[in-house]
Amino acid sequence: MAELDDRGAAADAERSPRRRSSLLIDRVSDVLGHEVTFVAVVIGDLAILAMIAIVGTNDGPLLSTTALVVSLLTLIMVCAVQHTSSREAKALNVKLDELIRVSPGRNELIGAEDESHRQLDNRANSLREHRTGAER
Repeated sequence: MAELDDRGAAADAERSPRRRSSLLIDRVSDVLGHEVTFVAVVIGDLAILAMIAIVGTNDGPLLSTTALVVSLLTLIMVCAVQHTSSREAKALNVKLDELIRVSPGRNELIGAEDESHRQLDNRANSLREHRTGAER
């Protein structure tokens, strides 16, 4: 386990570097989330629609290729966004666990994200009942 400093945080020097693939996916996600990329996608979509309007829908190979490219790009975008979202959620959970650990809060909530939906629902109901009881 990493040694903690006086704030309870792991020393930055002991962090292992992230994989290149993870860094690449984050970079792709950053590029895909940029405003310029959005404008380029809209212009590309309009160009494809114009091409279909001019060529017609009878050209099977052209439409099939276009559909394949659009599908692959969509899949890449979904995977990149999911990867980034998952990593950020994990980091947020670690930060929240640390705040719970150093506060007078209930330490049994640390790691609650690993519990089943039923257990989380039970905890949420318990907290609602506690809040309702405190408001009276």
